[in-house]
Amino acid sequence: MFRTWIACVLLFVLIAGCGNEHGNRSVGDLSPATLPGVYSGTFPCDGCAGIPTTLWLRSDGRFFFRQSYLSDATSTVDDVYSLGRWSLSADHGAIELRGEGPARVFLRPGRDELIMRTISDQEHRLTRDPGAPEFSATMRLSGMTQILGNDVSFTECLTGLEAPVTEGGDFASFWHQVRSLGRVRELVYVEFEGRFTWTVDGAPQSVRIQRFITVRAKTEC
Repeated sequence: MFRTWIACVLLFVLIAGCGNEHGNRSVGDLSPATLPGVYSGTFPCDGCAGIPTTLWLRSDGRFFFRQSYLSDATSTVDDVYSLGRWSLSADHGAIELRGEGPARVFLRPGRDELIMRTISDQEHRLTRDPGAPEFSATMRLSGMTQILGNDVSFTECLTGLEAPVTEGGDFASFWHQVRSLGRVRELVYVEFEGRFTWTVDGAPQSVRIQRFITVRAKTEC
């Protein structure tokens, strides 16, 4: 009887050990290091064919998010962008995007899948798209700029990404308006529509101003 009891205990320990090994392997498959990448999909929409959505989770904790809405009146597509920082919950079970407006939360059921938490009964799923290029689009940006001689830098407020400002586009208007404040070499706040370019390793290479909006004499975001 005692030997039978010992055998049962050993069998239980062996099964538990196998279960833990499998569980650890599953956690490894969903490790934070495997999370960065570009995810895409089409979110459900009442009264429309769907909302094409793209999310770029960068390895430095920043994100870029794009949703495309079809206008019924003009049949044109309006792209809406947001950017900011993302973080994992303590148990790595959820990803939170923090930018302007309320935070978005995504669950990660698999290595290459994200599901946005919503009040809708319909699933808002994104799938990793290894063939998608890294995010590059013109969007509204706000941040701090500084002119030092002929060099102009820009640091975006929500992400903290910093890059030199290149000439072209609406650069002349930007240059004139910033210098008109009389605070050359000081940090000032600007808003414009522009786009980042990236190096091959994903670092910000430059920012180009497509349409200058405003400059304000404040020294922080």
